[in-house]
Amino acid sequence: MAPTIGSHALLLQLSTNLVHNAIVHNLPEQGTVWITTSVHPKSVVLTVENTGEKLTPELVSTLVEPFRRGTERIRTDHAGVGLGLAIVKSITQAHDGTLTLTPRAAGGLCVTVQLPAAPPHAGR
Repeated sequence: MAPTIGSHALLLQLSTNLVHNAIVHNLPEQGTVWITTSVHPKSVVLTVENTGEKLTPELVSTLVEPFRRGTERIRTDHAGVGLGLAIVKSITQAHDGTLTLTPRAAGGLCVTVQLPAAPPHAGR
């Protein structure tokens, strides 16, 4: 558990977009997606990583721009328009968080969302 505060609907959309992108932009066979959370004294972190094509840092830096699509999609049953990570960026910013995209050395992408931790409940 990595508790934060904010809009349940928007945070659900954020996590759904990240997992969906990790699947859509994965290797055609034997692709892997890793989803992890961690809790720190003042923040919580959601990390979504996938295998995939090698990406340059220059390309990765453009992926949060609306209507940008990094590489050709492996799955063709979803006609996205390149808004997933732009929406993730907006939701992250609305929740006073930070979004970091890093290309994985072996190919694929690591996306990290850091959000403020929920204050501890009284009486715990």
